[in-house]
Parts: sequence; structure tokens; C-alpha cells
Amino acid sequence: MKTNKLDQPVDVSAVEYAYAYLLDRVPESHSVVDHYINLDISIRELRDIIFSSEEFKDYTFYRIMDKWVEKTSKVKTTASDCSHPLLLLGTCAAESLARNLPTVRADHLLYQSNRFEKPVITDVSAYNGVMVSLTLRSILGQVAQKVYGVWDELLIFRDVSTQNILGYSCEIIDELLSNISGSIESVPIFILSFVEPFPTESGVFHARSSRGLYRIVRELNDYLSEKCNGEQNLWFCELNDLLRRHGDWNFYDGYWEYFSHSGLRSVAHPFFFSLYQRISVMLDSLDKDKHQPVKAIITDLDNTLWKGVLAEMDEVVPGDHTEGWPIGYAEALLTCKRRGIVLAICSKNDDAQTRVNFDKVWYGRLRLDDFASIRINWRPKSENIREILAELNILPEHALFIDDNPLEIAEVQRAFPQMRTLSGDPHRWRMELIYGVPTQVPRLSEEAARRTELLQAKVQREQMAATATDREGYLRDLQLRAEIRSITVDDKSFDRALELINRTNQFNTTGQRWTAAELRQFQEAGGRLWILRAADRFAEHGIVGVALLQSGRLRQMVLSCRVFGLGLEDTFLAQIVAENPSPEALRADWQDTGRNATARQFLERYFAPGEDYLLHTAPEWPSHIVGWG
Repeated sequence: MKTNKLDQPVDVSAVEYAYAYLLDRVPESHSVVDHYINLDISIRELRDIIFSSEEFKDYTFYRIMDKWVEKTSKVKTTASDCSHPLLLLGTCAAESLARNLPTVRADHLLYQSNRFEKPVITDVSAYNGVMVSLTLRSILGQVAQKVYGVWDELLIFRDVSTQNILGYSCEIIDELLSNISGSIESVPIFILSFVEPFPTESGVFHARSSRGLYRIVRELNDYLSEKCNGEQNLWFCELNDLLRRHGDWNFYDGYWEYFSHSGLRSVAHPFFFSLYQRISVMLDSLDKDKHQPVKAIITDLDNTLWKGVLAEMDEVVPGDHTEGWPIGYAEALLTCKRRGIVLAICSKNDDAQTRVNFDKVWYGRLRLDDFASIRINWRPKSENIREILAELNILPEHALFIDDNPLEIAEVQRAFPQMRTLSGDPHRWRMELIYGVPTQVPRLSEEAARRTELLQAKVQREQMAATATDREGYLRDLQLRAEIRSITVDDKSFDRALELINRTNQFNTTGQRWTAAELRQFQEAGGRLWILRAADRFAEHGIVGVALLQSGRLRQMVLSCRVFGLGLEDTFLAQIVAENPSPEALRADWQDTGRNATARQFLERYFAPGEDYLLHTAPEWPSHIVGWG
């Protein structure tokens, strides 16, 4: 009688074949293989053990789901309907991602990370973005060639200082990024972080050794992040937190091969889709026309910024009402404030007592000064929010209201159907604020970080204006200063100028949104980019105006609404007219966006309205504004 192969005893090849066929990976180690052989079991029993494992269940689930989605997508969608097609440059990590996204167009192009290698891409416009995975072993090998004249992945074990390894590696990274950005201009480029080996790669007694690869890779990732933040079309994409979230035992090859390879095995795993989702969030955050950004967060207090209703308590004990999720919520709010999103309070309470309780509860960790606008009273919250929006000069669709009470949420939504809201589980608020698309800010500018301070200065100016006996005296007392100059896309002020163009709605003569690459092309075609910097007695406002000029046309002019009405807009246009070779022939573009009536009213003071706006009166530099000097 012929014996079934499944009933034969387990040997080395049987274990390796079972792992490869059922789990798509090799066994963890030789000891794992020996363990199954020593159990004295059959191949059938080994199969049943693997079938019952959690790893097999997870792997099978995601493999089935991928095939089901792939099958249904062929019926319901076309290739052009798939969101965010990507081009993936790199070696094994890029290839692994491409293989694990069967329902998304993710094309892999081999890129070895050699310092003189430039990507050759025939049609980058077919993709929404390019993801680049730099190869660590290639970079370290090139450092070894520079030091020893030979390729050596074991460089960190040689007699080379860590600083020299880092210094030479950063030089190579600079060249690689220059080659990549110089070859790709029309779509965003996402530079993937290096996979960081676990901290004990030097052994349990020498974890995080300054001579170990863990510390070197950590510092290279820090450098890579800072470098990308200084470039116009490069964006750093972190993957190490995703590895930790999913557990990298089965697909990070440092466990099975060697650390300096810094690669990912091409096994089916949800990690790869999580990485794709992260890139999608970044792409969506860059598309301000598709996803309106949040510019203000309005929060309730009781059971929202702290636990409980303080007015009903006999004694407020510092710390008792904030431990746990309120601290996390405060962290998220302050994170958004650092991004330039302003904070406001809207609460039904007694104003004086609540302010005292606020300081008792938070004792300086979170301050009322962190909020640009505060409304604490017993009026309907929709009325208070209307005043907050007016004070901050922010549209409802750019605000987010957070309240634990669904009845208050409903009342506000009836008044402002465009406004986004959050209620329910407070742990979700934290995650939405830190990781949600509308609260992401791709570039952080000095002005953005100081936005709360600048809005508070605006309130002080308005209070001063309310008590002033005459407007001319009020304007003189503001002590306004202005600097107007032309910049290029390589100027350190460019990021703020681009942000201002793409965030401004009300004083924006065309509403056009630009990418850095488009503005570079605009300047190469003879266009000029002008900026206006301003300060008064209350604050230095930074860059508050941007203008685009080309061939005797004012293509676009934007001004921060914080400073509109102070004469700075006249100052800006006066300088632009003076710089134009033929002032009398200056024309302006105008496009009605439905939200920029303020800009139209200003244009029509100096330009004749019609199909073509032609300058009819040259503005004068106001006497109450002085040069920066």
C-alpha cells in the first residue's frame, strides 16, 4: 500500500517547504527547524500546526482580501479610477511595496542609490507621486569605497569613526536627493526613511551603542528629514512607527539576514497597505483644492478639555481632572497650534469662575494665552462661534468644532453645515488632530508658528481702534513698517510665500493655487515674485503679502486678512507700480471665486473693471507707513 506523503516524518526540507508555501517566508532560525524535527511529527501534523497559528490566519485573511478587492475592482473601476497611482524607485523595499498593492497602480523602477545615478522616467505625469527608497547598503558601500577603495557593508566594524561614516553618508545623500529632485519636478517626491534596526543590534549589554548601526541609521534619518524639509518638492515619509505598529518579525530582513541591508521581505502583510495609506494622506494634504484645511479648532471645556463639570464640584484639585485622555487631547491641540492652526474656546459657563478653574486644572501646562479667541457665557454656541469666526476672520469650512455633547454639535451644524465637528470617544479626537488630512501642514513657517500671537495682536489693534478719536491718529500710533522685495523660489522666504498664496481666500485676486514647480516655471518664463513683510507696535507680522508679475500684468495679489485695511495693500501696490517699466500700461488679472469680494473692491479703486483690468490711478505710499530701515 502506497504511503501518503503527508504522513511521512518531518525533515529539514519539509519544514522549509511548509513555511515557504503556507507563510511565504523562511523559518526563523535553524533551531525552529530542529524543534519540529525533534517533535517526531508527520508533515500532515506540521501543516495542521501552521494552519492553527495566528500568523497563518492573518496572512490568509489579507491574501484573500487582496484577491477579492482585485477581482471586484476589475468590474467596478478602471485603472484611472484607482486613487493615487505611484511610481516606486528603489530596490527591495520599493519592490515589496509594489507587489503588495495589487489593487493600486504601483510601478517599480529599479534605483540602486549610486551617487551618479539619475532616474530616467518617460512619463511621470501618469503618477500622483513618486516614492523613493534609498538603499542603505549602497550608501555605506560607497562610503567604504571612499575610505578604503573597496565596497564593504561591514564598514561600521572597521576602524572608521562614526562621525566620518555619517559625514560621508550625508554627502552621498545630498547628491542622491539633488539627482532625484532634478529629474522629477511635476509631482511630489516622497523619500522613505531608512529601516532602523532594533536598538539591541549590538547585543543586550550594548544597546544603542554609539558605534552601532542603530545610532547611525537614526542620525541618518534625522538628517534626511531635515534635508527634505528644506527642499521644495521633497517630502520625508517615516515608516519605522508603522513597522512597530504591525510587528516587523515576519518582513524586516534584519532578523534573518543582516542589518545593513535594511530591507523588507516581499511577504503579504498589512504593513505595506498602511505605508501606502500614509503616502495617500500626504498626497491628499498637499491637494488643498480637494481637502479644505482646518485653520481653527474650537473646543468645549467641561468633559472635553477636562473630565467632569467643574462648576458642580465642591473643590477643584489640580491634576485630578486631566490625567489620561485630557492630557493627550491637550498635546494634540498644542501640536496643531505649533502647525499654525489657531485654537479657540466656546463653552457654556460662568466666565470669571471658569477662567479661575482653568488655571487650577491645568496650572500652567495649558494656558488661556494658547487660545486666540475665547467665548464663555450662556448664549447658544452657534452665536459664539459666529463671533469667533468673525474675530479670527476664518470661514466655517476651515473650522473644526469639538464638543462631548451631541446636542451642542447638532445646534452648531444647523447654523454652519460646512463646519467639521468631532464628538464621541475623546481618544479619537487626538488621533484625528495629529494624523487627519485636514490638520496636516506640509511646511512649517515662522509666521505659522506665531499665528496665535499675530491674531492676538490683531485683537489689540481693533481694541485700540475702537477707542481712538480719529483714524489717522490711530494709524500713526500703530507705527507700521513695511519691506517689499522680489524673491526667487530658492529664497528662504519662499515657503511662507507659497503657503500664503495657497491659504488665502478673501484677499486673493484670482484664487489660483500653485505648486513650487509651477512657480519655478513661472519665474523661468520671466515672472517675478514679490513679497510684503510688515510689523507694527504690537508684533512683527512676517510675510503678509505676495504678488506675481509677468509681462506688465499683475497675475495675482494676495494679502493676509489680519492686516487688511491698514494701508499695507496700498503700499504694496504702490511699490509694484513703481517697479513696472510702463506703469500706465499695467493690467491685472481678476477671477471671482465667490469668496474674494474684498480683493475685487481693492482692485477697482485703481484698475478699470472689465474684461481687462487696466490701471487708471497709481496708488501713493501712505504717510503713516515707513520703510523697514
